[in-house]
Amino acid sequence: MIYEVNIRARVESNLAKNKFENQVVIALHNTDTQYSKFDGVDANLEVMDYELTEAVELCPNCDILLLEKESDDDKNITKYSICEECGYKSLTNSQ
Repeated sequence: MIYEVNIRARVESNLAKNKFENQVVIALHNTDTQYSKFDGVDANLEVMDYELTEAVELCPNCDILLLEKESDDDKNITKYSICEECGYKSLTNSQ
């Protein structure tokens, strides 16, 4: 059988956004045995096609999407994300 699966998840990670996106995988996980099967291990799972979904950072205080911004001090350009509600600022999206 072929299935189309859409997964939306909230994930906490200390990885930078681009590293996190590059390491996300699909797997089958047996909750009884705690065993996971990844793509290509056996006939139970073969990922035939995929569409990369970009990770978006949410404010840990307000649970809303952070806006990506840049600041330029004539020497460096700093990329960061900021919450419009509470002002929370994150440098984790810089690449």
